[in-house]
Amino acid sequence: MGECDHIKDALTDIGATVHFGRVHMKPGKPTTFATLPSGQLFFGLPGNPVSAMVTYKLFVLPALKKWEGCDPEPNIIKVALPETRNLDPRPEYIRGVYKSGSVQLTGSQCSSRLLSMRSANVLLKLPPRTDTVTHVEAGTVVDAMVIGKL
Repeated sequence: MGECDHIKDALTDIGATVHFGRVHMKPGKPTTFATLPSGQLFFGLPGNPVSAMVTYKLFVLPALKKWEGCDPEPNIIKVALPETRNLDPRPEYIRGVYKSGSVQLTGSQCSSRLLSMRSANVLLKLPPRTDTVTHVEAGTVVDAMVIGKL
């Protein structure tokens, strides 16, 4: 959360229970989830457009589906990573287009690049970097969450 982000303090001031104020993922680190005194759920999404869209798909949409009585589990498919990627210390969700059995990334994966979400229909989940694993080779099979029409 940024220096000027006062959401957690404001939530606490009104008696909300803040369940988390940061998540260990990229994009979307400054995501907040709280329960208001009335029992209502509160989601504070990041300011970067891609971060907001990714965290909406990962946190808000499943909560809404569960609330409606629908299955909140996302549709996960296995895909081959189209290019070698250096890993971040956090799990990372990268945007891609799945078509005819293969995936292409949507270009720059910077969290401010809204254009990267325009055509994306999957989010590929990359594991966090470790002392022994610093990158993932092209062709490695990874999980991809379906976020649009395949």
